[in-house]
Amino acid sequence: MRNIRLVASTVFCTSLLMLSACGGDNSTTTDTAAPAASATTAATTAAPAASEAPATTAASDKEICEAAVTGAKAFQDQVQKAIASGTMPGEAEIKAAMATMGEGLAIAQGGDSAVAKAAQAYVAENSKALAAADPATASETPEFQKAASDFDAACKAAGVPINFS
Repeated sequence: MRNIRLVASTVFCTSLLMLSACGGDNSTTTDTAAPAASATTAATTAAPAASEAPATTAASDKEICEAAVTGAKAFQDQVQKAIASGTMPGEAEIKAAMATMGEGLAIAQGGDSAVAKAAQAYVAENSKALAAADPATASETPEFQKAASDFDAACKAAGVPINFS
């Protein structure tokens, strides 16, 4: 009973968070950020993504924050798809959505700006949550929440609100 209530409240809060993060979405921005996320998704290890970074310039703060908005939209879509099927999202759906979010932020690797470092900290906490037996509960830790809040503040300072906290 408690587990179902926790998942339901997590899904509800995440859905609200993602809806607010998607306000004013620019389709051109989504189109440019989606190929980066798709390329990262195709690579099953972090090494290819890291090897691609030196060939291009580091992602700008705006690109990183827009990737977060795109990842949040993908996260929201995955959760809503599970709910639309008539079931509450299970551990597999939550893990898939969280993994998609982390993969979308791979462009922050190697960056040294405040936004890139905040994104890297968020990705690290997201990875810890994914490795946990219960990722929904693991994403409620103070460390995860702080990383999300710091990333949110860094993007807000860069002019791209992501509403992660």
